[in-house]
Amino acid sequence: MRITEVEIRACSPGSIATAEGGAVESARLRGGTAPEVVVLTLKTDEGITGVSFGSGGLDARITARAFAQVRPFFLGRNPMAREQNAFEFRRFDRHWNHSPIYAFGPYDIACWDIAGKRAGLPIHELIGTAADRRALYVSSMFLPAVEDYVAEALDVKSRGIRGYKVHPPALAEAAVEVYTAVRAAVGPGFALMADPVASHSYEEALRVGRILESLDYRWFEEPFYDYDVQSYIKLRQKLDIPIAGTETIAGGAQLTAQFIASGAVDIVRTDPSWRGGITSALKVARLAEAFGMDCELHTALYHPIELANLQLALAMSNTEWFELLYPIEDYAFGLAEPLDIRDGYAYAPTGPGLGAVYDWDAIENATVEII
Repeated sequence: MRITEVEIRACSPGSIATAEGGAVESARLRGGTAPEVVVLTLKTDEGITGVSFGSGGLDARITARAFAQVRPFFLGRNPMAREQNAFEFRRFDRHWNHSPIYAFGPYDIACWDIAGKRAGLPIHELIGTAADRRALYVSSMFLPAVEDYVAEALDVKSRGIRGYKVHPPALAEAAVEVYTAVRAAVGPGFALMADPVASHSYEEALRVGRILESLDYRWFEEPFYDYDVQSYIKLRQKLDIPIAGTETIAGGAQLTAQFIASGAVDIVRTDPSWRGGITSALKVARLAEAFGMDCELHTALYHPIELANLQLALAMSNTEWFELLYPIEDYAFGLAEPLDIRDGYAYAPTGPGLGAVYDWDAIENATVEII
């Protein structure tokens, strides 16, 4: 089998439609725009097509050109040779491109989609199923006020969702106010996580982390930029709350191994979209498992790409959760059939490959360029 054509669509969903038909400001990025997305389609000489969504950043037309730099490598290649492709791409990219970390992953995901369709199996069965469902937690966007976080957390709990992750204001004092108010609102026992998205100095993170311990938060995620390894090491030595990191690093399992070996994190983070596809993310998961560590998967915004996360999570023994952004309905763009969410769990898709049923009319309407 050979890849004969690669179509790259830059899509701008615009106002994200909710179940009620409105537009939700909390789903918007700074400047009032919805997250953009790239849709990648790999066609083969056997007539099997693989599809994957990828990060569009602030302007999918620009981002799509980063994906286009990877296209010459994949044309003519065997999509079943995923390990060979991942290995040889490193040299190709080092010599010519230095492409962003998000550019390769969707190609690998599309190859896995092809493999599953060829076998007539969901990807998790192709890898080896570990579970048929994962507990769902949702993550906030950056909300205007403490009251907004409280209201959202209560809404999440009322819907039977199993956990809520707070993306708080950047200032440590404001973040603590949000963390405290949310715990008071949802009560003890409900799973809460904290992700300040690299907002803190070491001293701030130490103070905030101790408060999070007293509030019984499940983990403290990315208090610093992932390259600040020494701060991670010091913080982990001082705190009992699990420290989660590594979601934005390049280098796949190799660099993740350095974080583990140096004692920088308790939980590793990865995902197929940003960090080298399912092939690379699976290696990170197995690496963490060998060290008795959990590997939690980072949300990839829109639900078509979340299917890659779910397929991978269902093939991992050392993961507990499946993450979506909230409100859930605001990120369903591109799917004609929604994710199977019931009783606070995300269930396995039944179709082959990713198991996605795409809304091609919506994708076409959102397309601003095809390259």
